[in-house]
Amino acid sequence: MNPLAALLNSEAGLLVTLPLALIVLSVIVFFHEVGHFYAARKFGVHVKEFAIGFPPRLKSVLRGGNAYDAVRLTRDPINVDGRLVRFWSGDPTSNLARAVVVLDGSGAYLSADAAHAAASSAAGLVVAEPLSIEDATALADMAIPVVAVGRDDASAMLADAAGREAFIETYRDADGQDQARVRIGATRYALNALPLGGYVRMTGESGEFDAPGSFTTRPAWQRGVILLAGPLMNVLLTPLFFLVAAMIADVTGSIVAGVVPDSPAAQAGLRAGDQLLRIGERDIVSPVDVRDAVLAHAGREVTVLVKRQETELALVAVPRLSPPPGQGSLGIQLRATVGPAPIHVAVPRAFQRTWDALLLLPRVIGEAIAGTQPLELAGPVGIVQTVGVAAQQGPEIVFILAAFLTAQIGLLNLAPWPGLDGGRLIFVVVELLTGRRVPPRREAAFHFVGIMVLLTLVLFITVGDVQRIAGA
Repeated sequence: MNPLAALLNSEAGLLVTLPLALIVLSVIVFFHEVGHFYAARKFGVHVKEFAIGFPPRLKSVLRGGNAYDAVRLTRDPINVDGRLVRFWSGDPTSNLARAVVVLDGSGAYLSADAAHAAASSAAGLVVAEPLSIEDATALADMAIPVVAVGRDDASAMLADAAGREAFIETYRDADGQDQARVRIGATRYALNALPLGGYVRMTGESGEFDAPGSFTTRPAWQRGVILLAGPLMNVLLTPLFFLVAAMIADVTGSIVAGVVPDSPAAQAGLRAGDQLLRIGERDIVSPVDVRDAVLAHAGREVTVLVKRQETELALVAVPRLSPPPGQGSLGIQLRATVGPAPIHVAVPRAFQRTWDALLLLPRVIGEAIAGTQPLELAGPVGIVQTVGVAAQQGPEIVFILAAFLTAQIGLLNLAPWPGLDGGRLIFVVVELLTGRRVPPRREAAFHFVGIMVLLTLVLFITVGDVQRIAGA
């Protein structure tokens, strides 16, 4: 038993299986979202957030956008139109404040949606209407951090922030003074607490449809490429997983384990211990290669190249068309040799297995529709269990499982279901064919309903996984 399998079979097995499964899923999701992110940036779409996992947020950083450093946290009263107002300020160690008041000489402007600010840790959009001092004070009473911006920067900030998201970074400078900067049009890179997914949040997906850098303002073909980029990354990642698995351990040869007396193999001179190198024109690596090559020459003479000790021998056999039960056409038993596959073998094998993995989901769905095989669905709990079983068989099996998972996730995301990449692509295709576009707000509502239905389905599948595992 390999050391990993021994650990998984111990009492601490779950403590290893769960992080391992989360790592596998996180890597798959990360590359999927990188595809969307890269394509969006290439076409000038503003990415608000790149997140691994789902909230609550554990850690995040802001990068890019326009930063305004002439900003200070307010602890002293501020004179606004002749009135002294004290705004409560957030803890500088919290990194992100939630609201900013811009003092432009004629009133205060709020950079967060007051209706949602109290419930959200993310700053919202800058609004183009003055906020009364009373309302700003009310925010302070609700313990919402407020940052005051000097008048010199107010006009530039308001113009820059029209239709764009604003964040407030708080920090303590070298002199120990509380400072803050407003960053407009930045991208938040976040690590969230629930590591069973991830997302790229772009401007224009659920609002700000006409804002600068909005996804909805891009031509249909560019939106289509952005949506396809995520599943495409899954497809590109699949052969890499298969390649790593093959270079860890794979079938590297086929050895004759036994020869049936008076069989074609015995008559040709094959012996136990011979390594099969080639049958006819087909190079032999796995027992599957032997089966296919023998069946292709059933009833006809075929040259069998073997390696016996250090000598290569060319033997001639005639595989039987109708062999006795349990003997096979040649009359041999085989065993496979296992070891790291050489790169010239591993690379083509990885691409062949990628093709097989991509065909698996359509075949399974087709069999389920035909009624020949039941459709078995697994949720997060089922995936964790499957990763644990794979890990007990060796690290190469984990990579093979990861390859199949990333291929299936890529294909499932192309399903024409609202909220998935495929469902959103349907709207793009309809627009390209008809020249007419569904209003973005209506499309966003359609996708929201689809996501809610999917989350409900995942919940039911997860409950089923738990019941199945508990029953076992």
